[in-house]
Amino acid sequence: MMKKYIYSALMLLMTMTVQAQTDSLAVYIDAAMSNNPALARQYKAYKAQVASACAEGQLNDPELTVGFYPEAMNHVNGKQIATFSLMQMFPWAGSLKAAREQKEAQAQASFQGFRQAALDLVLDMQRQWYSMLATQEKIKSVERQRRLLADIQKVATYQYKTATMGHYSRMSDQLRIEAEDKRLEEKKASLEDELRLQRQRFNLAMHRSPDDALSLPDTIILSKMTVLDWTRIESSDPAIAQLQAQQKSFEAQDRMAKAQGMPKVGVGVEYMLNGKVDMPNMANMNGKDMWMPMVKVILPVFRRRTNQTRKSARLMQESAASGIEQRQDALRSTYLGIEKRATDIDRKVKLYDSETEILAKTLQLMRDEYANGTTSLTDILQTQREQIDYDLLRAEAYAQYNSLVAEMERLAVSHDNTLSKFK
Repeated sequence: MMKKYIYSALMLLMTMTVQAQTDSLAVYIDAAMSNNPALARQYKAYKAQVASACAEGQLNDPELTVGFYPEAMNHVNGKQIATFSLMQMFPWAGSLKAAREQKEAQAQASFQGFRQAALDLVLDMQRQWYSMLATQEKIKSVERQRRLLADIQKVATYQYKTATMGHYSRMSDQLRIEAEDKRLEEKKASLEDELRLQRQRFNLAMHRSPDDALSLPDTIILSKMTVLDWTRIESSDPAIAQLQAQQKSFEAQDRMAKAQGMPKVGVGVEYMLNGKVDMPNMANMNGKDMWMPMVKVILPVFRRRTNQTRKSARLMQESAASGIEQRQDALRSTYLGIEKRATDIDRKVKLYDSETEILAKTLQLMRDEYANGTTSLTDILQTQREQIDYDLLRAEAYAQYNSLVAEMERLAVSHDNTLSKFK
């Protein structure tokens, strides 16, 4: 089962799902591991490489040659009816082992590609999850502001009915409140459409019906950033492991080409089926079948192909080594970039938390002041719009920070990179 090969690779990423808000996420990631078509395609490609590796390291089939004479060919001590020859070729020592090691290394590289696809799927699922939670938070923020507007409208209506002066201003306040509520209603509908699309895409990642039900937590909780050791990041990266496997494959290809450039020896036997004749020269040999051992040697006279193959393999080894260095630099850059973005977003999260809390208290005070006639509706609407803006920015910042935590954990996911057994 494919999940067996990636279970340990996902354990570190799944540690962040111990929080209550991500219980469902762990279940959905598990479903995606089992059902995602793209991941299934990668796994089948890996299994194909494994099957190819199992076929290597074997001797070529022996060659059997059979010859019949329509009319027996007479010779001095009988007549030849048929010949049977069996030949087995043996390559130079080490060539079969090198061929198998090359295929095994290619299978290992394919496995690392599959592993990287699995981890990328986990990260994508986490990003989509936090985006859905952020959109859900935005919708709740708009709903809170609509409820606040409804409270203010009740105050405006009461004042309009009971006031003896300021009659027209209070009527205009009601109209402005209704206009603002319509704007928030449209904003909420737009966010609900966005959330619906996000849920559909999340379901499709699990290869489910787009409109299947999803269980989302009520709030988005800020994750804790993981502190990682750099050596752990390098040793866990599937792209580096894939390049290392490719390097081993080219090393084996070099050894195999060298062995194939050496002589090949074949050992065989020929059996001649003879019939009797009437007047043999040697009566004791009349019609006697004959056995003949054979040896065949293939001499590697034309070595241009061998030399070019070895040169190509050595160049590809150097290319893989350069690729490893490039990937190490890219990992370092990614690691530093995540740290920098996380620091920036963390500052913004603290700012948005503070601003939303202050503005929420301000709006509550302004609602009371409006009832007392000491605050204008214009000030309330302006403050409310600021509150919504900060609420939306806060939800986005939470989702971005949690996604960065997932990226950081993705860098150091642990896994046993060896394949001890091909199936």
